[in-house]
Amino acid sequence: MFVTDLIAISVSTLSTSSAVGADLYCRVDNSDRAQLFRGANYPMASEDLNRLKSRGVNQLYIERESRAQYQEYLRELASGDDDSATNEQRSAALNEVVLDVLATNFKGRDTDSTVDAAAELSGIAASLVTREDFAAGDLFRVLNHDYATFTHSANVAYYAGMLATNLGFTPADVELVIAGGLLHDLGKLQIPDAILTKPGRLDESEFRAIQKHPLTGFRQVAERSDLTEAQLMMVYQHHERCDGGGYPVGCTADEIHPWAKLCAVVDIYEAVTSQRPYRKPMPRSQAIELLERQSGDALDPEMVKCWISIIQTTMPT
Repeated sequence: MFVTDLIAISVSTLSTSSAVGADLYCRVDNSDRAQLFRGANYPMASEDLNRLKSRGVNQLYIERESRAQYQEYLRELASGDDDSATNEQRSAALNEVVLDVLATNFKGRDTDSTVDAAAELSGIAASLVTREDFAAGDLFRVLNHDYATFTHSANVAYYAGMLATNLGFTPADVELVIAGGLLHDLGKLQIPDAILTKPGRLDESEFRAIQKHPLTGFRQVAERSDLTEAQLMMVYQHHERCDGGGYPVGCTADEIHPWAKLCAVVDIYEAVTSQRPYRKPMPRSQAIELLERQSGDALDPEMVKCWISIIQTTMPT
């Protein structure tokens, strides 16, 4: 058997108390061959995880036919039912589930299935980020930081949930905020990949196309009864700025919904600290300086202050 025939999974999602429900395979030395590492019904032992970590092994493999079982395992782990799992393991499981589901739904460009997926995933995510023992660093360590729209949407949703929690939102509202974060860039699915992944500077027409995505996304979901006004405004107003310098309308502070202001702060932070086709990630210290410069003018100062506090006190350097 060869690793190219298998699906890679993250070792960080493996718990010592729950079996994955799928055979686990490891790479043989530095070859493309794979051999059985652990049977489907046997949980990982602590010494196995420690041995993998000491060898620098971050991935194991499952058969493609076992994808559904692995996804079910991840959902159960992320939901927090396993008391022996660490929050970092739960975070890794959550991120794997969210990225898999979002990638599938975004690729299908089906608004109904994407909204339904956001509602399901936000409940799992909210149950994690509202835990009393949760720290942002637990999740931050396992996040991807590439320029795919679904990756950006996932990270923005997590960050929005963390910020909402620290601002004192109720758990029910945190769940709604996370769902809104997952959907905030829905309009980008109508923009050609050639523009979204262009390695150089956008020309004027391309930038205008990008600026249309909040309105495009809003139109896709505006008539839905299963989204709140606040969530719709996260889609429509997350690029508006308090000083009127944003888009698509140029609203000023009093005209921008608080949840959209929250989304704007974490959207900027995620965008500048992630890999983009045209630039490298901005160091965290520079990202914080950027937020501080825009605080009070373009961005809500209370939300900026709270987000910077989260970054500086709980996220790993």
